[in-house]
Amino acid sequence: MNQILHPLPCQRLQERAFWAQGIAQALEKIGKSVKDLPADLRHHCVSTDLSLAQISQTEMNRLWDAASKLASDDCFGLAMGHSYCSNTLKVLGLAAVSSETVGAALQRVLRYMPVFSTQVQLYSVEDEQYVTVYFEPRGTPHPFQMEAVVAQCSKIWEALENGQTPLVLETRLIGEHEKTRETCESILPGRVRLGVKRIAVRMNRQLMKNPLPSADAFLRKRLDASLEDMLGDLPNVEFAEQVKQRIRALVSEREVSEELVATPFNMSPRHLRRKLSETHTTYEKLLDEVRMELAMRLIQEGRLNLGRIAFELGFLDPSSFTRAFRRWTGMSPTAFKDKASGKSSPALAVAT
Repeated sequence: MNQILHPLPCQRLQERAFWAQGIAQALEKIGKSVKDLPADLRHHCVSTDLSLAQISQTEMNRLWDAASKLASDDCFGLAMGHSYCSNTLKVLGLAAVSSETVGAALQRVLRYMPVFSTQVQLYSVEDEQYVTVYFEPRGTPHPFQMEAVVAQCSKIWEALENGQTPLVLETRLIGEHEKTRETCESILPGRVRLGVKRIAVRMNRQLMKNPLPSADAFLRKRLDASLEDMLGDLPNVEFAEQVKQRIRALVSEREVSEELVATPFNMSPRHLRRKLSETHTTYEKLLDEVRMELAMRLIQEGRLNLGRIAFELGFLDPSSFTRAFRRWTGMSPTAFKDKASGKSSPALAVAT
């Protein structure tokens, strides 16, 4: 598993709480207790009805991080995705197998994936032989969250097979799982390819037109209506991401203000604030996120000294930048740089 550098955003992206319950169940299966998790994370893992509850991506990533350390298993995300089955996955799977064809089932999974997980967006690319489904992260989800989604989707892919010709030919994972390849291959369908740049599943295009014996027009119509309603209840975070992109451009020019951000959207700053509040964020939070992300990237690149980075990001002086960086990450810029480069640091030992 590649090293995770804090912080783990994004506070704005809200995930369904059943994921935390799945993590708790996966820990119990290997003899671990949620009581061993940090106290402020345990309430996410209670066994009561949390179907309407949501958890920020930041908290989800902290939970994955804590659980993975407790499990001491590089395949914990895959194992959780393989062993746990939420009601939402069952509904999504039922909508898929009720489709007319394999291809129609795949399109339903792609469309309704946000109902199942807001942390990943699925899209497909076709050529003459294959349909490749890419798992695109939204925000910065924990790698184990992504792998759990892949493992859970594998259950749907298996349900679409006719028992003779395999649908999934290859599953690609980013993580360096070479030592646990056997475990990965026991969980995921098709050949497993490791250490790639993007998570993806390659499918047999010839099977896309195959009719499904479980097709059910009566059920399909009603499931589609319910899933569309569930999609409509999700907060729209796309506008916030567009605003972030505008802020990135202005920060790079060292000239950023709320008025300049609002201009290309044909909005007043007041209207901008109102629209952003609908996505559970503010202009100040987005500016803070952009500065944080750019700071981490610039430090990891190592081309600029810390004073120049502070200037590029619009801070009045290096000390202001250092205080902000500690708030973002819990460590100093120097300690973060040492951790990113694999060096040990007394300051890092204190921060972590």
